[in-house]
Amino acid sequence: MFTRVKGGLRRIFRYEDGIVPNLMAMAFIVAGYAGGFLLLFSKPVWVWTLGVLILAESMIISAYFLHELVHHTIFRSKALNARVLAAISWVNGACLSSLARTEKKHLAHHIQKADIISFDFREWLKGHPVIRRGVAILEWAYFPAVEILMRVMMVIQPFSRSLPHRYRLLTTFIIRSGLWVWLLYWHWPAALGYALSLLIMISVLRFVDAFQHTYDAFVAEPGSGDPDIPRRNAAYEEEHTYSNLLSVRWPVCNLLTLNFVYHNAHHALPSMPWHRLRKYHESCYPLESRKSSVLPLKDQLISYHRYRVMRATGQDGPSGQQDFMGAVGVSFLTVF
Repeated sequence: MFTRVKGGLRRIFRYEDGIVPNLMAMAFIVAGYAGGFLLLFSKPVWVWTLGVLILAESMIISAYFLHELVHHTIFRSKALNARVLAAISWVNGACLSSLARTEKKHLAHHIQKADIISFDFREWLKGHPVIRRGVAILEWAYFPAVEILMRVMMVIQPFSRSLPHRYRLLTTFIIRSGLWVWLLYWHWPAALGYALSLLIMISVLRFVDAFQHTYDAFVAEPGSGDPDIPRRNAAYEEEHTYSNLLSVRWPVCNLLTLNFVYHNAHHALPSMPWHRLRKYHESCYPLESRKSSVLPLKDQLISYHRYRVMRATGQDGPSGQQDFMGAVGVSFLTVF
């Protein structure tokens, strides 16, 4: 019996050593999402707060699991990969985008070695000074205003450009927003907790995204031609990619992002599954040579705090510090 089950799993999963890690990750996503959601209905504040955090972490893991699915590192079958990708996108909100374009855009990020964005929010904010001021105030207060703006435009732009997936997006948006409004009417603390969990997920993802590259950004709006991106080699990719570990001393902490923070290793071998990245990173980046490629968490937090408004509004940082301001609005979940 056990042999038959194991043989079946080998036929489903792409890598044999990934069977247990991926089953654990998927179990956490499902159990964390359901369990965290149920805890939002608890009266004790500490239980409600625990529910918010568990739900947020399940969303975070689902986002990085989606990233693995984009790279086809989980399953052998493309059809199964597509079905799980579609299902898990409902957990993290990627269902509002075109999943085919999500995959295409992210793989282009690896091939072209550039940050490819669907909407130039900085140029747009220049033409809307009142909103720009509001974004600056919200970002000063650590609210992810730019990421929310990107998600608003992700809903609006398909209609303004008559994109093929606009009616599927409209249906999805009505279902998701309708369920949240119903939850708000039925039990508002649960609706509030869900919204907080979503904001935590967005904030964590953008913090992680901020310091992984010093790539140039290019705008590739839907329906427009491909941007003219200079050809870059592997040396450029390595020089402009950083591993922003949550902890060097306690590597288990990096599992909170499904090892996405081992970003040099991921870019060196994009088809390497998440559960192998730590070992590859430690073999390729010995402790004595890590300083140039591994960013200490303390430095990330300082930069994230110091340049939070400049980063969002497109202001230049102090002389010599531009590369360390970090990126914003480059999430692989916000694809139009």
